Amino acid sequence: MTTATTRIGQAVALFLLAMASLGSAVARGSEPPELVEFEEATRARTDWASRTRSDFGPDPFRLLRVPQSNGFVGLLRGAGAVVLLDARGRELSRATAPQSPTGLAWRNGELLVVGENSPSIARYRIFEDRLQRGEDLQPSGVQSLRDVSVHGGRILLLDPIGHRIVALGDDQRTLRTLASCEGPIAFEATGLHTLANCLLEGSLVLLDSRGDVVVRITHDGPFWSTAGLEDAGRILVAAGGVENRPLDRSDGAFGHIDSFAFVYAVDLASKGVTLLHAVNLSALGIVTPKWIDLVRRDGKLRLRTAGFATSDLVLVTWDETAPERRPEIERQALPPGTTDIRGPLAANPLLDAWVNWDETEPTLEHATPTSTRAAESRLGEALFFTTLMAPWNVSDGPRSRFTCETCHHEGYVDGRTHYTGRGAVHATTKPLVGLHGNRPYFSRALDPTMARMVHNEFRVANKKNGHDPWFPLRRPDVSWLGIEGDVPEVLSPILLRRSLMTFLMEFEHAPNPATTTRASFSAVERRGATVFRDRCERCHTARLVADQPASRLPFEEWEKNLFSHGTILWGREGYEKTGIEPFVHPEGARVPSLRRLYRKRPYFTNGSAADLSAVLDGITTDASARQHTATPAGNPLSLDERESLLAFLGLL
Repeated sequence: MTTATTRIGQAVALFLLAMASLGSAVARGSEPPELVEFEEATRARTDWASRTRSDFGPDPFRLLRVPQSNGFVGLLRGAGAVVLLDARGRELSRATAPQSPTGLAWRNGELLVVGENSPSIARYRIFEDRLQRGEDLQPSGVQSLRDVSVHGGRILLLDPIGHRIVALGDDQRTLRTLASCEGPIAFEATGLHTLANCLLEGSLVLLDSRGDVVVRITHDGPFWSTAGLEDAGRILVAAGGVENRPLDRSDGAFGHIDSFAFVYAVDLASKGVTLLHAVNLSALGIVTPKWIDLVRRDGKLRLRTAGFATSDLVLVTWDETAPERRPEIERQALPPGTTDIRGPLAANPLLDAWVNWDETEPTLEHATPTSTRAAESRLGEALFFTTLMAPWNVSDGPRSRFTCETCHHEGYVDGRTHYTGRGAVHATTKPLVGLHGNRPYFSRALDPTMARMVHNEFRVANKKNGHDPWFPLRRPDVSWLGIEGDVPEVLSPILLRRSLMTFLMEFEHAPNPATTTRASFSAVERRGATVFRDRCERCHTARLVADQPASRLPFEEWEKNLFSHGTILWGREGYEKTGIEPFVHPEGARVPSLRRLYRKRPYFTNGSAADLSAVLDGITTDASARQHTATPAGNPLSLDERESLLAFLGLL
């Protein structure tokens, strides 16, 4: 690079910083006009009827070591593939996997793989460094599978639509429900037992070898990762999750949502649970730990964990012979985005790479083919899933270091009903997926545009940290950003906001597993569509764009849309008073979208309905209103209406 070019680059950087400072006084209170123009221009060229989730890359997600080998198998969640890797993460072989693969396990020398958008269990064997797919297992009565585990020869599965833990029968088809599990995300084998992480209920379920529930460890908030260590007569359970206390919004900021690591001792005889350790990981710079490990070595208990939202791996060591001593803390370099670590490799969907972390400096082996998406979209993803949006937050007292995903796991919800800080009003978490056509935003609908919502989120995320939310970022200030080669040296406040908007506009719902292999309604679903049209659609309108009445599809087009793109919002921009109190707004609450209902629990703004059956319990209609709380003069659903409506809602 020439001296002249360097000087030009420095001048541009200084100009951007000057403009950022100048713009602070103007744009700090309201969204900048150029962001509004950007949003409207993007909406004008959007095909609302057929929009789908953008290609976010191959997304390396899970890893397992190949038995009696130095190699590994991994899942590419975005590419829909399972790959065979050498010891450094270089790809040797690839095979198709169930759509959106998220779970894998070994059974008698064969690899089992499941995916969220498929009911199948794929089977593979390795021959001469090649993956070969065999005949799939086809369990009955399930549409989606999040994870698989093999225990005593039995196959255990997590059903995220049925919200349950199931076991596959000897016929390799019949499923037996072992336990309920709201929002199941992962298994963890602990020797003679199995842990299931039920994210939406904030519970870890420990199962014995028979599949019976030993204990449930429950928190006020989700767990993101688990590990287990079997002792004589007890099991030590490690978990990474959110701070175990209610979110505090009383001063308008986000309080008490730090990331923690917990270590519990489960006494197998008494089934008693004792909390041994609770470590504030956010205070150590580790946020949203999606991977955790627990081992014992030389009389010391060693916990390792890495934050998805932050850099580095942390090792916490307790001397069990001297429990009064403070734990030792060690750090090792690792970029953000870790979802799994096996041996020297880490899976990193944020950077679309397998990371060799056990070296002086981590190196990346990119999963191919990489995405061709724009740099602004990738920067927006980093703003959503890392702490870039509020890099100066601290973890003192109620203050917390957090990211969007602290409350919106994988963009959806965390199962909590938060205190808003306003009177007696509580509110459930809303999905941040599918926002592009669903404005205005939030239950109070106070943000009429995405430009304003994003601008306000920068303000709220940085509240109480002493920094102006209208800030630029310099790439050298965030060391791991240098990995992304086309990120500019200076990221202006406008660029940061536009990048987050770009990502959110592309962050659409994945297909509904209930509709991907079919083309038409069943008889009961067709009856349900009719009931929905007559009793629900006045509020939950069949619009493609919430604030565009002309985008409403007629009843005759519902079936085609549901079984092709599934882009109907089933919502609109107005308020309704449906009996769900206290009202979040004087006019009630904004009518929410009903897309992908199975990903969101509990229901209603106050979280009073645990599931869809409870939602239907309160539906009544009279001459003047539609209610979600039963009224003596109302007209409740019949049993047939309930059954058919539940079937239809499963397709949304």
